[in-house]
Amino acid sequence: MMRTTYAEPVSMLLSYGDCLDSGEWPNYLELGFTREHIPELIRMATDEELNWADSDSLEVWAPMHAWRGLGQLHAEEAIEPLMRLFHELEHVDWVGEELPIVYQMLGPPAVPALAGYLAEDSHALFALIAAAESIERIGIAYPGAKEPCSLALLNQLECYRDNDPTLNAVLINNLVDLQSIESLPLIGQAFDDDVVDLMVAGDLEDAEIRLKVREHRSTPARSSPLRNQILALLEESDFPQRLKTRKIGRNELCPCGSAKKYKKCCLSK
Repeated sequence: MMRTTYAEPVSMLLSYGDCLDSGEWPNYLELGFTREHIPELIRMATDEELNWADSDSLEVWAPMHAWRGLGQLHAEEAIEPLMRLFHELEHVDWVGEELPIVYQMLGPPAVPALAGYLAEDSHALFALIAAAESIERIGIAYPGAKEPCSLALLNQLECYRDNDPTLNAVLINNLVDLQSIESLPLIGQAFDDDVVDLMVAGDLEDAEIRLKVREHRSTPARSSPLRNQILALLEESDFPQRLKTRKIGRNELCPCGSAKKYKKCCLSK
């Protein structure tokens, strides 16, 4: 039984239920939410009891509805509190998928806090990736914020020797998506030092093509040993079964190169 109580209209979210397959987000403001409800929505979004509720219950979905509502309210007060969900719920899929959208809605005021979070190397890989994806989304949605967003990602890429190679690859993808031409020298250094996950980012020439500084490849594509194995397996009819025998962790990045977690990509195939 829930120990935490909420007043209306926030309490209505306790029975709103599963919404992952419903397409566009509902307009939560139609439920009567105003800025006066922001503190209670933050409390619900970060409520540990709700976030770890029975997976078959309606209540387990309430935090998701709450953070969506906070996004629609453009609640800057939620910037710091929601950020801790990146690591507290690192392996909950919809946190990494939805919170970057929420931060996009919160907009440029979230960039300094996200940049600070990204710089904390104590956080786990998927928490850092979620923060980086949030920064990219803000830079794309708000052209005036492109420069500070690119700078935040570039500052973290400067630590490429200490970063996880997969994080380096994600940061490079983020910078390329933002068309950050000025980041190309540092991207080249990271590739030269062989600290980039090629399964996620491709190689330097791929980045240059996406940045529109070259039209075509001049050398064969670089590839990781794992990618070579996967490509060889694709030639075989029993690829799906062979892929399962690799014992890839459910929460690892999928070896197909999609940058999604394995359980959300090829595991079901």
